[in-house]
Amino acid sequence: MSKFTLNIPTGNGQQENKVIQSGEIFFLIGANGKGKSTLMHHFAKQNQNKVRRITAHRQVWLTSNAMDLTPAAREQSEKNIFSRDFQDEARWKDDFAAQRSQVTIFDLIDSENVDARKIADALRSGDEEKAKELAASQAPMSKMNDILRISNLDVQIQVDQGSKLLATKGESPPYSVAELSDGERNALLIIANVLTAPSGTLILLDEPERHLHRAIVSPLLSTLLTYRDDCAFVISTHDVSLPLDQDQAAALLVREYTHRPQSWTIDFIPAVEEMDEYTAAAVLGSRRKILFIEGGPSSLDIQIYQLLFPDVSIKPVGNCLEIERIVKGLNSSEKHHWISAVGIVDRDNRDDEQCKELLNHGIIPLDQYSVESIYYHPTTVKAVLNRVVQTHGIDPKIAWNDLTTSVIKSITPHMDRMAAKLVERKAHEALLNQAPNWRKILEDDVNVEFSSKSLLENEKKTIQSILLDKDFVTLISRYPIRETPALESVSKALGFQSQAKYEQAVRKMLIDCPVEKAKVLELLKPVTDYLKNLGVV
Repeated sequence: MSKFTLNIPTGNGQQENKVIQSGEIFFLIGANGKGKSTLMHHFAKQNQNKVRRITAHRQVWLTSNAMDLTPAAREQSEKNIFSRDFQDEARWKDDFAAQRSQVTIFDLIDSENVDARKIADALRSGDEEKAKELAASQAPMSKMNDILRISNLDVQIQVDQGSKLLATKGESPPYSVAELSDGERNALLIIANVLTAPSGTLILLDEPERHLHRAIVSPLLSTLLTYRDDCAFVISTHDVSLPLDQDQAAALLVREYTHRPQSWTIDFIPAVEEMDEYTAAAVLGSRRKILFIEGGPSSLDIQIYQLLFPDVSIKPVGNCLEIERIVKGLNSSEKHHWISAVGIVDRDNRDDEQCKELLNHGIIPLDQYSVESIYYHPTTVKAVLNRVVQTHGIDPKIAWNDLTTSVIKSITPHMDRMAAKLVERKAHEALLNQAPNWRKILEDDVNVEFSSKSLLENEKKTIQSILLDKDFVTLISRYPIRETPALESVSKALGFQSQAKYEQAVRKMLIDCPVEKAKVLELLKPVTDYLKNLGVV
């Protein structure tokens, strides 16, 4: 893991030091004229030989879509760019803008060629296992195309036989990437720069939102970070809503800047989601739509919900009660902040009247409330199975029966623990719901009682019945089966090497197949309908 020190002069010979390490992201936020680009240049000079800077004044047009440089010319161009980048004029002037984009195109094409050569070399040497291992890993161009689609850009990139980069949209014939729109080229160059950076690089990205809508740049950044968690990111932006969309992002808030001698007044927020209301209102300003979901932060949650609801910020929180508390609190005082909050909770045993009451507060009870309930719902699994059948010629009925049998078999040894896990959650919620407030405590002695034994006995009967009926839907919706081999059974039954590969296939399906995406959205219909009423979906 690499660490980088960011030294910020604060005046009177003093400085403030911040440390950022691989996998972390800092946002640099401030009004025009507050010296953000100058500070980014300052960070670059401090971390020479291990930094890659993507400037705000970057050239987004391409002179060519080909590998116009020889390897020797590419090395010389990089030396020229490197030498120039650390001079003061580089903050506002780029004498090597064309060469910079040429180097980026060279590196992207070369990374694809290197990947292919490694596989070919392994095959020629007779090492078929090594070749299979290399082929199973995602190629650079495939990563780029996944990032483009997750970022809501309907364009795919390929390398033709003449080592030229071509773009395709839908059924259109391939055309030069130089003919892409400004926003598409900007996204292409950002992605290529980040994907081809050496491991352990500090990536300084100025104004990623240039020519890009927030619905594009937000998932682009979060997905780039998941692919390059071996790098650290500092992102300077005018779009003050971007930090809200990133998990565990820190923020450097630039308040004042003095040009001579250079100094900055900086506020540091280590966790954007923990900003106090005054700071958030003053700095982030605009009203936001945020969907609060149950669970902890992970790319698994963020990426699929971002694909389904690209215009909404996704925030995982601990549990149902926490979601209720946050969403009710935000929506009851919405005149004092910028957030329009929506929450998803487990319907559990709530009746229609209770669900209606929650809906009045922007909280939507669902049977499919966890991310596994979406990835591994029979609707989703069968959709992936249909794609697998087309490529591998598997009998879908046999495959589905084998899959269901395997899942039930993998959960059966764990059914008592699954039942106890659900009772544990119910017990916590019962305790919290029955906990007295200070008024009740003053009024009388309050006893909180429930029987875990009776709850467990009832739950054991329930799970036994579900397993006997092979009720996949209730099973995945009700229990934390991620803690059993069940999910691995699904991925193996469909021919995937791992759960991660299967989940990647689900996301790819949502990207490629609007019909299948609509089916998955139907699982979340109450949420989709609610967001439509807010004018989001």
